[in-house]
Amino acid sequence: MPRHQPGNSLRAARERYLEVTDDPSARPLVVASWQRSIEYQVKSGSLDAPYLDNPNLESPLARAALPILDSLHEQLADDPVSTMITDRNGVVLSRRVSHEGLTTHLNRVRLAPGHVFSERYVGTNGIGTALASGRPVVIAGRQHYVEELREFHCAAVPVLHPTRGSLLGAFNLTTIRQGSDGMLMAFARSVASQIEAEIAAITSRRERALFQDYMEACSSARPGPVLALNRDVVMMNEQLSAAVTGPDHYALLDHAREIAGHHRLEGTRTIALPSGRVAELRVRRCRREDSDAGAVFRVRLIGRAQPTAAVCAAPVRSGLGLVGSSPSWLRAVADSDTAFVAGTWLHLLGEAGVGKRTLVEALHRAHGAGRRLEVREPPPSDSPAVTERWLHDIGELLVVPSQVLLLSDVHLLGDQLRRRLTNLLVRRAAGATVQLVMTSQPSMVGAADELDQVCGASVEVPALRHRHGDTEHLARFFLRKYRPSGESRFSPDALTMLQRCPWPENVRQLESVIRGLARRAPSRAIHAEDLPPECRVSSNRVLTTIEALERDAILRGLMDRDSNVQRTAQDLGISRATMYRKMRRYGIVPSSLT
Repeated sequence: MPRHQPGNSLRAARERYLEVTDDPSARPLVVASWQRSIEYQVKSGSLDAPYLDNPNLESPLARAALPILDSLHEQLADDPVSTMITDRNGVVLSRRVSHEGLTTHLNRVRLAPGHVFSERYVGTNGIGTALASGRPVVIAGRQHYVEELREFHCAAVPVLHPTRGSLLGAFNLTTIRQGSDGMLMAFARSVASQIEAEIAAITSRRERALFQDYMEACSSARPGPVLALNRDVVMMNEQLSAAVTGPDHYALLDHAREIAGHHRLEGTRTIALPSGRVAELRVRRCRREDSDAGAVFRVRLIGRAQPTAAVCAAPVRSGLGLVGSSPSWLRAVADSDTAFVAGTWLHLLGEAGVGKRTLVEALHRAHGAGRRLEVREPPPSDSPAVTERWLHDIGELLVVPSQVLLLSDVHLLGDQLRRRLTNLLVRRAAGATVQLVMTSQPSMVGAADELDQVCGASVEVPALRHRHGDTEHLARFFLRKYRPSGESRFSPDALTMLQRCPWPENVRQLESVIRGLARRAPSRAIHAEDLPPECRVSSNRVLTTIEALERDAILRGLMDRDSNVQRTAQDLGISRATMYRKMRRYGIVPSSLT
């Protein structure tokens, strides 16, 4: 039989299919699968099933399926049948087989945990075709696209989420014994149904646990507004749904989902809503059976909604001359200003790059006439000599009159140094003549330590992704700063892309991007295609320098290749499986690049 050439047409695939099978019931599905295999340029003469390290065995699918596979393994002892479970990408998560001869056959074609058997890599096969078509399939013998797989008979059934209906993976039965395809399929369907039922039970237990905690919060003596959510479910009582509507509703859910995503975060968080009100969220985790079932929030709303300001194309400045008009930013600025003017020691919290130091410098310019701003970073090492000298310097600065002392990034201090700094600040507080400001990143654990309580006021500076509408104002401000001639502007598509970017490094990253654009050859309009690769991702994870270089290389490669993943992977010298894994890690969606 002639080897397959990538350029063959659907007609050639159909003719070839008719040569190798006389099963008319499977013909449309298999021919469609062969067409996809041709489009993926799969080589029928060689098998390429990429390997992924550490397949995820903690997913709901794996937790539900593995006990069932173990039970089947005992029932099918010594039968030449293998049972497998895969994720939705075709990665084999687990395989059970008790027949030594079949194990040898499976290992030879790498049909084993960690290997990827989607159609994209190995063409028509039970696992890949079931996932691609979303239908139960039997792929027998010469119906397989790759020659090395044609000794196998496979029955695969997609496994769906019981409530969302989304594809989770597939259950697969594989044998080399000739037999009834109908029996194989009936067995595979039965097992897939058992797995879906177990997923439903697990999901139900998690949701019941969350619902129980939610009802306890709602039925307390003074319930107030209550919100409960996890990845799949959102529940809120009537008091909350009536009190929070419109943009406030979406902003509250956005913050709550982000908080719930940090499984150790508990305690109280305060957020500013688009209407100008403040929501105080008391967070309680719902933990059952050694797993996190979600979080319950008791919500307290503070203040009244303010009229929405008209959208302005020019940069909007606060009373301190800082750009931004979102309620969360304006409230942080106002609260910081009030504390600073009153002489209260101030603790500013916020992610890296949100503008904490810029805010302190603005406060000093506005209210620090005649006072010097002293900035102290954490000590460069933990050696006793260095930390002793650092503490000594802080102690000296605390009693210098008419001075503002900024201790930046105190979250970087080790536990012992934090305790010693706390003791120093408490001892000197009564006689201190300095205005103290500390900055740090928000703690991912709920309980605050003693250093957090030294200051009389604590203000959280919002991340840029929570400053609704400020991205455009800041982008225009930085463009005017680095191109003062005013000849350039942003096109609507560029502004849309800037506003969609999650900006994991916040305002600092946005300024860096605009500065880079301004340094290029001047043009009257900046379009979406002019923006750097980092503006085209959906992940808000802060990357290392090496990771950022890797992300940008992948993005540039995809844009050069019109979002063709396979050709980009070849250009970069990595496998397609590695390419997809890195795209998921960096939040890269090829369809958004064209």
